[in-house]
Order: sequence, then structure tokens, then C-alpha cells
Amino acid sequence: MTENEFYRTKEELLENISELFLKYGLRSTSMDDICSHLKISKKTLYQFFSNKDDVVEQVFLHRRNNNRTRKDTEKLKQHNAIQIMLSIRDHIIAGLNSRMPANLFDLKKYHPDVYQKINEQDQVFIHSLFHEVIDKGIREGFFRPNINKEVQVYLFVKQMTFLGEPEMISDIKYPLDIIVSTIVENVIRSFTTPQGMSELEKLLNK
Repeated sequence: MTENEFYRTKEELLENISELFLKYGLRSTSMDDICSHLKISKKTLYQFFSNKDDVVEQVFLHRRNNNRTRKDTEKLKQHNAIQIMLSIRDHIIAGLNSRMPANLFDLKKYHPDVYQKINEQDQVFIHSLFHEVIDKGIREGFFRPNINKEVQVYLFVKQMTFLGEPEMISDIKYPLDIIVSTIVENVIRSFTTPQGMSELEKLLNK
């Protein structure tokens, strides 16, 4: 098997295993189940993964990478800062409303080290992106230049991370889309200029 064939096969395995996890759950899907469903031998599976933790970690990283391609990020940056913030809002809502919460609960409970690693990567990604969006908004005249950027980024990351906790998702009093929309819109309103407020209202009224 050539290097290209190896990585192509691994990508296919990650896609198929991801679907199995979404359908049956992380805990309920064993290495034997994966082999049985995908009609491959254990020897073949262990050519690509060292153990169940490794499978889980690589599947979740694969999902994250598919959702965060450089092309998508660059395309997003072609919009103004407020449009980007509202796109981030929509992306977060779509992710929280997907079939992922049950997987996240199993991930945190049965694969805590993997959960911690994925969670830390998510925080770094959100932190970096939000920093860029604020700087862009200031250059565009939509955000005030005197805002405490570090505090705003810290609070936003913490709120989004808190909402992503499996226990929170199952115990939230109001619909997730309303909560996320309220958080994001409040954040935008807290540091917009009059020009930025006008742009926000225009986009919301669409």
C-alpha cells in the first residue's frame, strides 16, 4: 500500500467510523463492532489505529478538521466582522443541535483525556478566530477601538465552552438557538460603534 493509498483508506475509515459513533454511540461501539460493520479484519484496523482511544481521538479531530478547512476560514474572512460573528453564531447552533451531544457525553465520561485534548483545541481555535474578528471590526469602524479585547475574548470563549458541556446541553431551560443568539448579539452590541449597530440591525432584519 502506497502512502497516498494509506491516507485515502484511513480517511474512508474515519468517515465510516464517525457514522457508526453517531448511530450507536461511542461506548456501545467496540473495536469488534467496527470491524464487523466495516467488514474488515482486526489486523487491518490496527494498521491504522493503536486502540479505541486512538480511534475516538482521530475521529473527533477528523470531524473538527472537516468543519474548519482553511478554504472555509478564508471565505468567511471576506465578509465584514459583524457578518462573521453572525456566521459563527449559526455554526455554533448547528453544532449544538446535531447528534453530537450524546457522543460528547460518552467522550467526556469514557475517554476523558481525549475530551480534554479536543476541548483545549476548540478553545484555542475560538480564541484565535475571535481575536481576528475583533481586530477586523475595529479596522472597519464597526467596533470601538478602546474595548478590552482580552476580557471580551476570554468571556466569549468561556461562555461557548460552557454551553458545549454535555451536561449543560441536556439541562438547558431555553432553546439552544435562542441562548446562543442572545449571547452573540449581546457581545456584538457591547462594543459596536453607531455604524456597527446600524449594520447589525440591518443584518438581523434580513
